[in-house]
Amino acid sequence: MKKFGLFIAILGVAIIASSPAAAQGESDNFYAASELFGYYGTVSVYDTWADANSGRNARCSETVWPQRDGSIFVVKNVPDYFPDYNLILTNWYATNGNGGSPSNTNEGFFQLYDEDTDAWQNQKGSWSRDMDTFTVSAMGRNATYGSVDPEDYARLWNACAPPGSGESTAGTFLRYQYQLVATGLNGFEDDAGFITNTTNASDYSGYFRGIFRNESTSSPASNGYYVFDLQFNNISWAAEYGLDPYPDEFGGKQKTNKTK
Repeated sequence: MKKFGLFIAILGVAIIASSPAAAQGESDNFYAASELFGYYGTVSVYDTWADANSGRNARCSETVWPQRDGSIFVVKNVPDYFPDYNLILTNWYATNGNGGSPSNTNEGFFQLYDEDTDAWQNQKGSWSRDMDTFTVSAMGRNATYGSVDPEDYARLWNACAPPGSGESTAGTFLRYQYQLVATGLNGFEDDAGFITNTTNASDYSGYFRGIFRNESTSSPASNGYYVFDLQFNNISWAAEYGLDPYPDEFGGKQKTNKTK
């Protein structure tokens, strides 16, 4: 069982500071864990929820989100692997002998850490029929910051505001959705019909998007509504420099009815 950078990732708060059933053909018992993908994208900032919803009157529009390393660790109804979990964030914690990762900075950072999955909806995991591709997707709302039991952390880069501590990026994901597609896998199906990968993916795609409300008290200039759209790719600084990210782990109980 993978322990992942999961527990290390909790420390990012301090370090950087200095459910409907799945559709037919998709597994309601699945897990997805990867530290081998990256992301980039755009973000716009608005003063009000109404403006953020309508895409009007942005005070900061289509700011480029820099390339960063990503992590995902999600589990649903596979207790032998791990309790249910909903975690997607920047892989800031990879390091080498000469210093930390370029992702270990507030610029381009995000963290959605939902330990008890109360901000998680419509979770789905599925394999392609040829067991070459695994897709995990979910949506949610009101994933916030502040609870230590269960652990809830929500942060997003405060683009267009003065740099600050980690607290300057704290707030609530009012709504969000993500999908990660991992291809180039080699799935193995056991006698119970549960399929797991035997190789790392060769390519990653997908997205993480939504509306985040910055609620920082130390940086009022950061407050506002952030509409973000991040795209996943297979560019990973940690993997490129051989920093031993954990291998991919994908598992699901059913195959989809469609080819990849």
